[in-house]
Amino acid sequence: MTDSPVLLVEDDDSIALIVEAILSSAGQTIDRAISADEALSLAAARAPSLIISDLNLPGALNGDALARKLRETQPGLPVILISGDFEDASSRDDLVPGAVILPKPFRRAALIEAVEKARESAR
Repeated sequence: MTDSPVLLVEDDDSIALIVEAILSSAGQTIDRAISADEALSLAAARAPSLIISDLNLPGALNGDALARKLRETQPGLPVILISGDFEDASSRDDLVPGAVILPKPFRRAALIEAVEKARESAR
């Protein structure tokens, strides 16, 4: 795939471990953060090829605001927003343009499909 890491921003260890295992088995390198502030630091050190973020993060920035901030320096960055409240997330039209919404819980195939869809929409 690509040398640039996938930036995973998730404060729930169980979800993060599942995503890391799935993407690692697909040959991806993952940088993990538990907050938007930590994600911004990681992204500044190593530009990600994709961001997968929980929509609801602790701190001042949620996943949508984080994705918008990262796109200031990486305009075509593919974005996947994961949310346990799919009804709320899927009905919102104010989320970062082109973001793929992935409801929790999800299966391996759904995550892989979301990654492909996000990368395709960023092209």
